[in-house]
Amino acid sequence: MAFLSNNFRKIHIAHSWLILSLFLFIDSYIGLRFGSGFLSWSGIPKGDILWILQSLEMMAFGIVIVNKAVKSSTGKFKALALVSTPVFLFLLALFTLDTLLKGKEITTIFYYNLSSISLSALYWSAAYMTVAVGLALTYKVQKYGNFAQAEIMLLGSYVALIMMWSDMFFPISDASSDGILNYRLLVASAISAFVICGFIGVIIDKSVYKPLRKRFASAQVLMITSLGVAMLIRAILYMRFSAKTFRFIPDKDWRLLSSNVEVPTQRVDVVVGSRMEEPFINIVSNVGPYGFSYSKIALVVGILIAISLLMFIMHKTILGKKMRAVSDNPDLASTSGINVENIHSTSSFLSAGISGLGGALLAAILPVNPELGLSLLLPAFAVIVLGSITSIPGVILAAFIIGIVRAISEPLLIGAGNALDRPTAGGFAEVMPFIFLIGVLLLMPSGLGNALHKWNVSRFKNLEKQKRKSLFFVTDLFEVFSRFLTQAINLVVQRLMIIKSHRLFLIYIIQVKSYILELYFEVLNRIGSYLQIVLNMAKWPTPQLLKIDKETNRGSWIIFGVLLFGLILISILLPSVSYYTKVMQIARIVALLGIFSLLSFSLNIHSGFTGMTNFGVIFFAGIGAVLVGILSAPIETNGYGWGALEATIFAVLLAAIIGWLIAYPTARLRTDYFAIVTISLGEILRISLQAEPLLRAGTVTSAMGISNYELPFKDWWNSGFSDSVGSFIGLPGQAPYVLLLATLSISLCFLTWWIISLLLSSPWGRILKSIREDEEVSQHHGHNILLHKAASLALGAAIAALGGALWAWLNTAVWPDFMSPIRTTFLIWAVFIVGGKGNNKGMFIGAFIIVLVEFIFNVLVVSRSNSDLIFHSLTTYIDKIFGWIIYDLGGLIWSERSIIEAFPKGTVILELSYLKLALIGLVIIVALRVAPKGLLPEILFKPKRKGKVGENE
Repeated sequence: MAFLSNNFRKIHIAHSWLILSLFLFIDSYIGLRFGSGFLSWSGIPKGDILWILQSLEMMAFGIVIVNKAVKSSTGKFKALALVSTPVFLFLLALFTLDTLLKGKEITTIFYYNLSSISLSALYWSAAYMTVAVGLALTYKVQKYGNFAQAEIMLLGSYVALIMMWSDMFFPISDASSDGILNYRLLVASAISAFVICGFIGVIIDKSVYKPLRKRFASAQVLMITSLGVAMLIRAILYMRFSAKTFRFIPDKDWRLLSSNVEVPTQRVDVVVGSRMEEPFINIVSNVGPYGFSYSKIALVVGILIAISLLMFIMHKTILGKKMRAVSDNPDLASTSGINVENIHSTSSFLSAGISGLGGALLAAILPVNPELGLSLLLPAFAVIVLGSITSIPGVILAAFIIGIVRAISEPLLIGAGNALDRPTAGGFAEVMPFIFLIGVLLLMPSGLGNALHKWNVSRFKNLEKQKRKSLFFVTDLFEVFSRFLTQAINLVVQRLMIIKSHRLFLIYIIQVKSYILELYFEVLNRIGSYLQIVLNMAKWPTPQLLKIDKETNRGSWIIFGVLLFGLILISILLPSVSYYTKVMQIARIVALLGIFSLLSFSLNIHSGFTGMTNFGVIFFAGIGAVLVGILSAPIETNGYGWGALEATIFAVLLAAIIGWLIAYPTARLRTDYFAIVTISLGEILRISLQAEPLLRAGTVTSAMGISNYELPFKDWWNSGFSDSVGSFIGLPGQAPYVLLLATLSISLCFLTWWIISLLLSSPWGRILKSIREDEEVSQHHGHNILLHKAASLALGAAIAALGGALWAWLNTAVWPDFMSPIRTTFLIWAVFIVGGKGNNKGMFIGAFIIVLVEFIFNVLVVSRSNSDLIFHSLTTYIDKIFGWIIYDLGGLIWSERSIIEAFPKGTVILELSYLKLALIGLVIIVALRVAPKGLLPEILFKPKRKGKVGENE
């Protein structure tokens, strides 16, 4: 009996999740199909929210079932299950939608044009590969995720525009259509973008990443540094080309509707929902041909040629062998005589060059503006994660899979949106790669390519052990693909043997150092020497009273007090028009200080104390802002009529629950995967604000955004208390409501700070730090790593949601733009880096600095047009310098026509908001290089010894 009991207990533990998932999957099916189930019986969610929750329930627990099925498969069915995972996810989504529409007795048809789907998938895969191949090469050789890769691609697009506006090529672009395609400008732009962006990649690597590598910086530090580089490049593009959208026209014939290849096609109509006697699939043959434009063909061909040459270099040259050696083991490669730094420079040149080439070709298809890169960055991360992060063939296959997902999802979303009264549902196509990535990572935390690789290794080991050989058609799909790719490479090698004979010339070209680079590094070294002098001044002998150790409790508080006093003084001295506007200014500074401090506390709990690189703080803040806005908006404007405080409490609790639940599928992911997933969650919520009608409230129309929601204590404030406060502080009338929000914000900030301090000084706080330092050692001490990570995510999520609610009250409206990574996520990380991780005093000071930077630049903007203000002469001087850079210095590179296109009124003025973005990016880069611990480093616990050894003998 004991034996049976133990076995039953093991079976029960092993299959409890599966049984629960099957039960809830059936419950969601009953709810969607027949209007029953637990959610329906509870009576709490109603209307559209009910079926959305039931659909999410079916998808979530369907993924759990698929996960169990994949893990339990063995033998020849293992690879079939792995390769079929994307198909399972698509069929699960289709089954969920079919069940929903049947329950509503609605029928919809998805129209799939086969040529359109396949060629669109090819185009999207090529577009994603413009960034993904460079990312994969950087991962392979330098082991970090480069968030600036998309900006390098964007540089290639602007190189193409500059060449189009040049005196040499503008006549080609501006010539009338003659029916003949002119390839000269397109080819010249692609080659120039490859070379220019390649050298820019080398400059960035030498000046930014090389010093960090010398200090043995971790991959996490390099990845965060790339955020600063991305912000700096984007700001430079904004300053030079403004926010305008441009079109790259290689020749007007490229833009004609007739400039395409007509491909015969068929259409597959998928009937979903209440079909009656209609078949599930109908094939329609009498369909007109699909036109695939020449510009898209050029992009696909150009990217494939670039990747083929990269594969040739990696596998058929000495340089490639050196790169693979450095990728496998840099230390061993160095001892073998390989110059590791030269290999890093070469990989930077190739990755940046390929992205630049892709950007130039992509500019002929998509409109170019400084935001284009970000729209391709996250799908590119999805590609490299799906296809095994360091495998170029895996990235090629994964790019095509993601391209298929993007191409298939558009007709699906449009058809479902029309059936469910959601005409803007097609906007969700942009986030389908993220959703697909999250689904795959939930099933395979290391990605599809890595899972197949591990299975293949295990299979070969078993074959060797059993001394038998067999070949399964399905299980060797990836081997067939690799064999095909190898044959293609060999064919390219046979056709390009002449290049191989000039290998030494190729290596010389790659390693050549131009006069411009030497001059750049000479200037950089001089700046570094001056900076070193300043830093060495801190090491000069000082009186005992002035010696302050920032890493002690006493020294940290002293530095905190000094910095806080200086920042408060700057806030008071900021110029303002009147006393009333000065009160408004100070109140808004204090309110934003409380909000940014709360968001930074959240990030510090996740990344500073627990060691989870979370790029999704804005996701939890967005939950707080969106829920507070919708729940407290009037019922007649699509809201729910809750009070502001009740809505805030609910939003904070729900964010904590979501944070806890997210931990279970994501906490086991590696650091960079976790960062990609969390930033993807923020993008999903941002795009949902644009496309989902349920996330709109405050007006009687279906206008985007949330507004007119209740503000806390506003009626009480306006009932007479504002008059008392106004007279107390010397205002002629009522005190502004923002003063109350400032008081509420800073009070909640200090209260949260105190609670966090109590929690972190408890044993639980020490457990979090042990997890940050070494998860395995902490686990060996008996700590439940997953449970503590879930608690950390829940606490940080609740704090971020509270900050989001305050932000919604301060702005009085919630728009999708407020969740943009540039305006939120990167700024919070700047606070984290400048302040000092693991120290909430540093978070407070860092938040104060970032907020003050915003207001200082606001004052600069006002001072530009008012000669009486103190900063007027400074803004005039900045504009003169900027004009000199654009006209005199930049005139050596670009034509006057390119200046007129960006500044059509003829007045070259620096947009100060873009300068602020550049300075924040520069602060991230410099802070991680000069002061990686921040202004106020973490105070490590050092127990005092009672006495020295032998003292009491």
